[in-house]
Amino acid sequence: MLRHFTGSMAKNSRAGIALDGPNAGIARVRLQAGGPPSLAIRRFDADGDWFDEAAEHADDLDLQRTPASSVLAAHAYQLQLLEIPNVPREELLSAIRWRLKDLIDFPVEEAVVELLEMPPHSNPGAPHTGYAVVTRREEVMQQVESMQRADLNMDVIDIPELCIRNVAVLLPEDKDGVAFMHFTENRGYLTITRQGVLHLTRHLDTGRRALADARSDEFTLQEMVNGIALEVQRSLDYYESHYDCRPVTQIVLGPGAELEALTTGLTENLGVNVRTVEFEDLFSLEQETPLDVQGNCLLAVGAALRAAAEQKDGIAA
Repeated sequence: MLRHFTGSMAKNSRAGIALDGPNAGIARVRLQAGGPPSLAIRRFDADGDWFDEAAEHADDLDLQRTPASSVLAAHAYQLQLLEIPNVPREELLSAIRWRLKDLIDFPVEEAVVELLEMPPHSNPGAPHTGYAVVTRREEVMQQVESMQRADLNMDVIDIPELCIRNVAVLLPEDKDGVAFMHFTENRGYLTITRQGVLHLTRHLDTGRRALADARSDEFTLQEMVNGIALEVQRSLDYYESHYDCRPVTQIVLGPGAELEALTTGLTENLGVNVRTVEFEDLFSLEQETPLDVQGNCLLAVGAALRAAAEQKDGIAA
């Protein structure tokens, strides 16, 4: 949603920073020829004035000449699924803005809008759809100010869905299609990708805290798991029917959420293979990192993977 910086920046590395409830994560990914990306991450307390601590971690990770992506908080933006208007490309965002004026709860003149296009429907006559990413201009300015105070060279503002997609496309299961789930403190995210392409994204009302709180009540936990399984099943059905793809048989859970009950419940309810991924499976870690820290930092890692995602998509960084 934002691209600007001047001066010479590192070409093979990128930083990412994201908040996750009371925690924040900062990550640096370095692309390496002939091997997995190198990853360094730090978790720190996001309560209060966290900018000085973020700046200390940025210095420790040697990010002075490293471009950085920051991630909008879940409350700071909206996703609106729309039919993409049949207009010239240069007029597309203007047409999207006009359609949004009755769908958002603030003046469209105050909005920053980007479009995330979805793959074409398997039915040639079906409309082409995409997600309009909408945030207030003041949210963008606050993000810029925060990153300046954290001494980071921000050139991109990202959203959690695309950060999670950037991690999902590193999974070996992505070749045939994979459902990837990650739980932040207060919500869950589900993406379905195939060969690097995002086909579907969905929010789940259940977050890591709710799952942890429910562990002491077997009935509540089971009801929660059943609800998540139902949402996943609906998403898998949508993917298969709308894109004429083979059924997804692999669900991968992000690290650090203590999801044994969810793993069992998804396997029993959906009849698919479910596993949990750890950063050791995808990266060359620069230091040993506990699973809970990996979970808190996953959005930051996904933001730092933007360069790798653009390479995969053939987009110039």
